[in-house]
Amino acid sequence: MIIKGIFLLLILFIVFYIVTYPYNFKLERKLKRVTKFKEVEVIEEGEPSYKNFSQEELDNYFSLEEKEVESKYVNEKMRYTILSPKKVEGIPKCLILLHGIRDNSNDWIDRAMLRENYLTLRKEGEVDEMVFIIVNSGHHGESWYTNFFKDDSKQYEEFFSKDLIREVEEMFPKSLIGIGGFSMGGYGALKLGLKNLEKFVVVASFSGAINLIRMSINRRVMRLFRYLYVPRFLFNDFDKNHFVRVFSPWGYKILKNDPYSIIKTTPYERYKNVKFYLSVGLEDKKPYLMLQQWLDVVGRIKKYQFDFKGMLYKSEFHTWKFISRDIYNFLIFFSTEIKGERKK
Repeated sequence: MIIKGIFLLLILFIVFYIVTYPYNFKLERKLKRVTKFKEVEVIEEGEPSYKNFSQEELDNYFSLEEKEVESKYVNEKMRYTILSPKKVEGIPKCLILLHGIRDNSNDWIDRAMLRENYLTLRKEGEVDEMVFIIVNSGHHGESWYTNFFKDDSKQYEEFFSKDLIREVEEMFPKSLIGIGGFSMGGYGALKLGLKNLEKFVVVASFSGAINLIRMSINRRVMRLFRYLYVPRFLFNDFDKNHFVRVFSPWGYKILKNDPYSIIKTTPYERYKNVKFYLSVGLEDKKPYLMLQQWLDVVGRIKKYQFDFKGMLYKSEFHTWKFISRDIYNFLIFFSTEIKGERKK
């Protein structure tokens, strides 16, 4: 009897796997549907749009200020950089930028070419004055911008949503504030943005891990996943083991930190005045299925009537070079779409 039961479960698992497997034809079908959305723009293959500037030009135009913060929420000093024009007239827009896993804040300057992109656009009159808050995630670039499960000394979400945002508001009290990030930073930006909508006028994810469950299972089994427990000892892979350490082995706790899931429970009144920007490369499919995650979230925010812009780049992968192209378009979006006074 027991053997028959195990055999039946095995058959059901095989059928379930076949039905829910992310086949290419399913991906193509969803791509065809999503790219027809009026909010989605497909970008052809190309090179970055920024111009090259000498180091002297960049040094003369920009100011870099390093900051270090002690917080009761984490057991390390948190660091961030303020990148701003040396001459600021009026009230600048303020953009918080979050990096990817095992990256650091310098990558926005050295690899995303943030200064070159902004200065090119500024000289062309395409963007308003901006100040950039470029943060280090903490925990050696692996914090996931999240409160670690059962570890009071690593409450990173508390730091970013309370200490960091408060510091930015105090330094730039009348500024409009946006938040964006790449990869793990895209996850952090969208999660922090959705949980603190009153603080931001724009929330952006660039190739972000914005549907956590999609990285391991099909989104259709989320209801089942809610009741699962995944012991850490089953994971020998470092990244997966760390993921469980951060988010917990319990499915329902992971879903509470999953942007795709948070969107469904967010009242319309909270997000109706915030603009969202979601981008990804068309070839960003493996190993973490960023394209598929983007499709999931774009489909959901369309359904829930978010005000958003979706950008899909042909022939682009999960690289900082892609970001050096995308940040140019995002800065234009941030500058031209975000108008009005700071929300109270």
